[in-house]
Amino acid sequence: MKTAGIFKSQFLLWLGAAISIAEILTGTLMAPLGLTRGLAAIVLGHLIGCGLFLVPAGYLGAKLHQSALGTAQMAFGRAGVMLASGLNALQLVGWTAVMIVNAQLAMNSISGKLFNFKSPALMATIVAVLIIGWLLMGSQLLFKINNVVVGLLVLGAALMLALVFMAPAATVATGQSASMTFGQAVELNVTMALSWLPLIGDYTQRVDRPLPVALVSAGGYMLGSLAMFITGLLVGLRTGQTEITVLLTQSGLGLVALLIIVFSTVTTTFLDTYSAATSLANLTGSRHLNRIAVGVTVVGLIIALTVAMTYYQNFLYLIGSVFTPLYAIIFVTYFVRHATLPYWLNFAWWVVGIGAYYQLQTIDFFGGTTLLVLVGLGLAVYVTGFVVKPVPLTRSLAS
Repeated sequence: MKTAGIFKSQFLLWLGAAISIAEILTGTLMAPLGLTRGLAAIVLGHLIGCGLFLVPAGYLGAKLHQSALGTAQMAFGRAGVMLASGLNALQLVGWTAVMIVNAQLAMNSISGKLFNFKSPALMATIVAVLIIGWLLMGSQLLFKINNVVVGLLVLGAALMLALVFMAPAATVATGQSASMTFGQAVELNVTMALSWLPLIGDYTQRVDRPLPVALVSAGGYMLGSLAMFITGLLVGLRTGQTEITVLLTQSGLGLVALLIIVFSTVTTTFLDTYSAATSLANLTGSRHLNRIAVGVTVVGLIIALTVAMTYYQNFLYLIGSVFTPLYAIIFVTYFVRHATLPYWLNFAWWVVGIGAYYQLQTIDFFGGTTLLVLVGLGLAVYVTGFVVKPVPLTRSLAS
C-alpha cells in the first residue's frame, strides 16, 4: 500500500474508532458545566490525551516496530510486558462488554419503537457476530470496507448533530452542576483517550515514517472523538437527556439510526478485540491473533449478557490509574533519558504512580489528574536517574 493510502487508512481507522455511543454518552456527562466550560473541558482533555499520550505511543510503535505494550520491555523487561499485557487484555475484554451492552440497549430502544420487539440477547449477539465478521476479513478487504463504513458513519454523525439542534431546548436540572467539576470533566476526556493508549502502537508497528503516521492516527481519533463528545454535550444541554437513543428514537430516522448504532459499535470494538488478542499473544506466544480476538469477542458477549454494567466513570478512572504511570515511565525512559532505571525501580515507581493517581484526584486540578501524574511521576523518574545509574537503552533492549 502506498504511503498516502496508508495514511488515509490509518486516519479513517481511528476516526471510525472514535464514532461510538460510548463517546457520546460520556459527553453528556459534561452538560452540568454549561456550553462554554463544557467545550473547554472537552478540548483541553483531548489535547492532553491525544497530544501527550496517543501521539508518542503511536510513534514508539512505528519507530520500534513493536506492539504498544511490547515497548514496555525497555523499562520493565519481559515481566513488565507480561503484566501490562494481562492488564490490557482485562480492560479490553471489559470494553468489549461495555460496547456490546451500550449497543444492545440502544438497538432495543429503537427496535421497540419500530417493531415493538426487544431482545437483549439477540441484539448483543448480532453485534458480536458482526465484530467477528470484521475480524475474519483479510486486511486489504477490511480496510476497504471499513473506509466505506466510516464515511457513512461520518454522515450519520453529522445527521445526529443536526437532530440535536432541531430538538426543543430543555433546561439541565439545577443541582447537577455539583456532580461534575471542570477538572473531573477534563479527566474523563483524557481517560477516554487513554483507553486507546495500549492499542495505537498495535496498528502503527508495521508502518514506516513514525511521526507522520502517529500524528495522522491520533488526529483521526481526536477529530472523531471531539465531534462525539460535543454531540453528547449538546444533547445534554439541549434536551436534558443523557441517552442519545432517546433522541434517535424520537427522530423518525428508524433503520438509519439502528444501522448507525450497530456499525459505529463494530468499527470501534473490533479494534479492542484485536488489541486484546495482541496482548494475550504476548502472554501465550500464540500467532493466531484472529482466533484469540474471536474468543475475546465471545467472552465479552457472555459478560455483556450476564454482568450488570455499572460504575462507568470508575472504570475509566481505573484505566487512567494503571496506564498513565506506565507510559509516563516509558516516555521518560525513551524520549528523555534514553536509558532505563533498574526494572525493579521502575516497577516501584509504577505502583507509586497508581496510588498517587487516586490521591491526586482529591485536588481536582483543572488539567485533570492524569496530567499531574504524567508530570510529577515523569520528573521523579528523571531525577532518580541522577541517584541510581540508568542503563543505556541499547544494552537494555539487547538483554
